[in-house]
Amino acid sequence: MPDSISVSDFVAETNEDFKAPTTSSFTTRMPECRSTVIALEEVSSKRFLIAS
Repeated sequence: MPDSISVSDFVAETNEDFKAPTTSSFTTRMPECRSTVIALEEVSSKRFLIAS
């Protein structure tokens, strides 16, 4: 599983993609973004189950 990406890195990558889409590396970081979202969803769903 790819490493996670921090919020600040995600924002920086998104900003770079917006400013210069032809030279952006955003698409190469997508696996890290997906990995982070999956990890956050797992934590969130476990917290919801515990709180229920």
